[in-house]
Amino acid sequence: MFRGNPKVATGWALAIALLLAAAPAFADLHSAGIAYEKRDYKAAFEQFKELAELGQPQAQFNLAVLYTRGEGVQLSLTYGHAWASLAARNGDPKGAALAAELEPMLTPNSLKLSADIQAQYSQNALNARLLPRMFYTSDYQDRDPVRSFKPFIPPYPPGAQQRGVQGEVFVEFTVAPDGHPRVPRILYAVPAGFFESTVRESVLRSVYLPARVNGTPVSTSVNTFYNFVIASASIHDYGGLEQRVRDTKAKAESGDPSAQMLYGMMIAGLPQLHQTYAQALPWFLKAAQAGAPYAQYQVGTGLLRGRGCQCEPGKGEIWLEKAAQADQPDAQVSLAEYLMRDPSDGEAVAGAIVWLERAAKQGNSSAKLYLAAILAANPSVEVRNPGRALSLMDQLDRDFRHDPSVREIRAAANAARGDYKAAEEAQSEALAEAKGLGWDLAKLKERQSSYADRKSWTGNLLEF
Repeated sequence: MFRGNPKVATGWALAIALLLAAAPAFADLHSAGIAYEKRDYKAAFEQFKELAELGQPQAQFNLAVLYTRGEGVQLSLTYGHAWASLAARNGDPKGAALAAELEPMLTPNSLKLSADIQAQYSQNALNARLLPRMFYTSDYQDRDPVRSFKPFIPPYPPGAQQRGVQGEVFVEFTVAPDGHPRVPRILYAVPAGFFESTVRESVLRSVYLPARVNGTPVSTSVNTFYNFVIASASIHDYGGLEQRVRDTKAKAESGDPSAQMLYGMMIAGLPQLHQTYAQALPWFLKAAQAGAPYAQYQVGTGLLRGRGCQCEPGKGEIWLEKAAQADQPDAQVSLAEYLMRDPSDGEAVAGAIVWLERAAKQGNSSAKLYLAAILAANPSVEVRNPGRALSLMDQLDRDFRHDPSVREIRAAANAARGDYKAAEEAQSEALAEAKGLGWDLAKLKERQSSYADRKSWTGNLLEF
């Protein structure tokens, strides 16, 4: 039975491990290996090839073996030599041995072709086309970081407390220029259904010192772990977590992709480790190259935001799309956000809606929120669907009851269908909630004036 108060902390290693075990396979080393064991060589070849082209050394060696044996692909000692050589350059000793074995069998022309293939997927080529340029020591290079100022510690959820349920939640949110969080997005919650609403309330009621660029406050993304256990202050108090961190690091260093992703999460989320997100990103990259969709999401968002690495949106979009195609809902939402930079770009908006619909079908609350915001207030009449927006809000009211953004979406949707009285009422509720949270009210008041003048409002309701 729980005794004590919840604490913002990160003793959630076991929970993440369970989530990793339950994650759906797409193109990853494990599923490719299973396909090979089942002698489904074509599927194994396709999956190993996708990962090899991302720079994953084990996949490169396995691809070399498939080419050398003609399994799932036409036999080619030239391609086998090329991929074995690439694996060797990336630290796989088996690749070096195989390349040395194949080299005497190749003609000068074949060796030249092998060299051309190697150049296409060399470290320099991947750096230019795909891989992040890491910072390592700081999360951002263009801004002073967000700092906690007045964290809000919520009461323990009664339902969880009565059942003796403990758990962990990983949440991402935007700290707006006014220092107040917006749109908390639950990335992981274990067990599901107990702590999400409490965490959203805690985030919204917390206050931060915003990030600043040249002294000017700017919106910045933040990640926080909530651990609902007996309050403690040191990693030594988390029931073996310190040993688990050491064990996970050892497995990560030995090349285990799941451990690499888990260790990245520990670095990013355990304040007791005194490390930065920039130090977690290289581990996320290793797991992403091995095909882990959640790690690909982390790399993609890092590149889009310039967090832990240089801001390179083109590369970020590639990683996010890989994760989104594997039905990772957070990647689908982030990809939709990226496409929605210009709400008047019809083609981009259509793409965003496709990704949000896919994530919403999985029950992702953030996807429903963003989708409703588009349907309620997009500048295009063809895109707007206020009835659907309101239906989506009905699904979120209970969990998002403290979030003024939900009331704002309701207000915009009602105005879009001509019910200005309902729009004014919902916007008044949003204003009251936002005032209580300390938000900058300028944009909310602007929308309230529109509804009072019997005018709908269009634009991005979730831009801060």
